[in-house]
Amino acid sequence: MNPGTWKLGDDPLDDRPTFLAHALAMSLRYGPGPWPEDAYRLPDDPPRRDREPFITSVVMDGIQSHHFGIEPDNNAVVEIADLISRLVTGDPAREDLLRLHDRLGTVSALGIADDLVDQIRRRRLPRNRIGEVGRHLTEHGTRRDAVKIGIVLLGVCGDERDRELLLLLGTLEELTLYAVVALQHTQPDRQRAAYELARRVRDWGRIHAVERLKGCDDPQIKAWLLRDGFRNGIMNEYLAHLAATTGDLYSALLEPDIDDTLLDGAADILAALALGGPAKDMGDYADAVPAMHRFADLLADRQATLDRLHAVLRILAFLRESDDDSPWPPDMIAQLRRRYEELTTQPRWNDLVLGCLADPHHVDFSHAMWAADELHLQVVEQIIARLKIDPLDEFAWHHAIRLATAEEAEQLSHLAERLLPLADLANGPEDSHDIGEEYGPDRALESIVGGLEAFPGIGLALIDVALRNRVTRIRRAALAALTTWPASAVPDEARHWMRQAASVEPHEETRTEMIDFLRR
Repeated sequence: MNPGTWKLGDDPLDDRPTFLAHALAMSLRYGPGPWPEDAYRLPDDPPRRDREPFITSVVMDGIQSHHFGIEPDNNAVVEIADLISRLVTGDPAREDLLRLHDRLGTVSALGIADDLVDQIRRRRLPRNRIGEVGRHLTEHGTRRDAVKIGIVLLGVCGDERDRELLLLLGTLEELTLYAVVALQHTQPDRQRAAYELARRVRDWGRIHAVERLKGCDDPQIKAWLLRDGFRNGIMNEYLAHLAATTGDLYSALLEPDIDDTLLDGAADILAALALGGPAKDMGDYADAVPAMHRFADLLADRQATLDRLHAVLRILAFLRESDDDSPWPPDMIAQLRRRYEELTTQPRWNDLVLGCLADPHHVDFSHAMWAADELHLQVVEQIIARLKIDPLDEFAWHHAIRLATAEEAEQLSHLAERLLPLADLANGPEDSHDIGEEYGPDRALESIVGGLEAFPGIGLALIDVALRNRVTRIRRAALAALTTWPASAVPDEARHWMRQAASVEPHEETRTEMIDFLRR
């Protein structure tokens, strides 16, 4: 058979919607991306039950690829390679294609992709036919892992003509990882292709795409990395170090004219590096010390904003927590720490925070509460005003009770009794999570009960309800408060509540700790 006439046809693989049709519809409705949340409800998504914790496969792929490694499935790899070999070395039969598609729908693409590529290369299968199979799966696939492997095959045997197809499908975050790798293997301008896709996505897709820009030398892309490219809907910490190094943050901050977008990008990058987390952090950044000094220089005559204050406070916390394992000499850290401590004493920061908190409807109220906590400002009165218009603001309850005096804690407890639906919150016990909007009142209760450890004898009505709540963590918060209080502050009725709670507690460890409390 002449390979040039070898065709699979255009018949659909089954009667379900294809991923390509879904992506086209989203593109027509919303443009090039990023797309809104409803775009990520995919054609083969299983039905979800109410109140059931749900983690999407794109999140699982992101977590697995970054934290746990990939578990290979050697038997599946050989079986699928055999199916592909049969399909591309003879006359293409629709049954063989359907069998391949259905088998791919039962495996994890992440677990077989690399080994499958190795198998295909070792078998020296015809590239043009492999490309046809990949393109057909990509365009007609109705199962996500079949589409992913189709994209993988395009990455091995496709070419620059597949660019728009890969960009379109890659805008679905589920497929971004596979699309960006395929783009880099098939496009002559691999950096620009990855950059174009990175701007279309915002969550794990942004992380996967930007990670492929490490070491990029394109000035436009480097400037974008520092201003926006590191931002994502998961954690900026994943990309902050890459942006600081590939984007050459310190050199950029030495330029004579620093625009606000660069300064704000630097603020968020340095804050993420200072916070640390799942990726490289401040200790891994060679220019960390001069960059922190330069950032402080630039703040001297620039407008005070909450994001810039946030960065200052994060950096200061990092400098205060630096220990003997720090890569820098202690005197260097001490000098920086003093500098940032002096920065936080400038009245403009307090004025900024108090100005935001003066309006309980302010869009940045939560951001300002965190800053007030770090600056040790007395703002419980302002937070109470907020709670009166939004009783389910869990962050407001959290900050209020932790900033409160004993008198204010008493006031907050009575306020919670009035504003929270306590009768509805005695709704357990269950060994339950608190995921979903319907748990808003539960989380608000947890926020205030979690701060009652510091106030013996205060908030007993809230503790009573918390011990009967459906969320295990909330019952444990009540237990922690009573356990921390001196025995003289725990009335007999509270011990009675604990005895009742222990008799029906479904969580074994919590039940054991309740019984231990009663034995004191």
